[in-house]
Amino acid sequence: MENEIVQVYDLEKLQEETPFLIFVPGDLEIRNVTYRTEGRKWATLRYECIIDGEKIRVKEFFLDWFYPGFPKSLMESFVSSYSMVDSIPMKDWVIFTGKNYKGKEAASSFSLGTQIEVEGESRKNVSKLSERMFAPFPDERFKRFPFYRRSFFANKGEPEWFEERRISNLDWKTPKSDFCVGDLCMDSVGIFKKDGSIIETIFAFSEDYYRRASWVDIARPTEHAEHLIYDLRHSGNFFEEFEKGEPTFAFRKEQGPAIARSKFGEYVVTVSLSPLFSFSEAKGIVNELMGTVEDQKRFI
Repeated sequence: MENEIVQVYDLEKLQEETPFLIFVPGDLEIRNVTYRTEGRKWATLRYECIIDGEKIRVKEFFLDWFYPGFPKSLMESFVSSYSMVDSIPMKDWVIFTGKNYKGKEAASSFSLGTQIEVEGESRKNVSKLSERMFAPFPDERFKRFPFYRRSFFANKGEPEWFEERRISNLDWKTPKSDFCVGDLCMDSVGIFKKDGSIIETIFAFSEDYYRRASWVDIARPTEHAEHLIYDLRHSGNFFEEFEKGEPTFAFRKEQGPAIARSKFGEYVVTVSLSPLFSFSEAKGIVNELMGTVEDQKRFI
């Protein structure tokens, strides 16, 4: 099915059908508002604003092919390292600023499950607009809206990149048992089998309204499937704390995100945490989430 680009005149009505909360920048006028309906690609909202005479472009969607909360658009390319990234802490989200993959001044933030990407010519105005964002239509259905229902690729959207294929390869469902670590509760389970054996399992966790989220990704390296495990390395411009060991732990000050990796027999386990976790909180939660590995039959 092909995507359709439609002009939007009523954002509140559109909110009833989007898989993500819509954000707008406070009292600024928005214009040229368009919505790409789901088809060959995922649903996306776009619009423009003018700040100090500069046109700023905004793009919003639910990012479902990479660990939640990471500013994927600020990588030099989608398979490369990050540009020099700064961060602006807000009450309920963190804004990351830098150069995006097109070389433009940009910001990326993960707010209540919505990936908000802002692009312009000046860092000052990109940041200024990003800081004004709020959700005017806090739809109740987003309170416990699990990953597998939000996700385009979990619902067999057509993948192009290997990252997208990773998610679409898995069969997604509700976990058989409840499991929470603090306010983070397991909401979805994805399983990839080959010849009757489980090759990969992803447990998706989230808080109410997706304020913070986590994945526990359990993969068995095999020649039958490529790109199951992301390269976690102490390089690039993103992570500021890096500890080797079991698990290896990478964290960005002051509020994350974080990734931890450990080996359990023939499996490699990767735990990701979206922003808004402190360093000490993240380390404690990672250890608890790692416990799902030995108990995974309970959930699948």
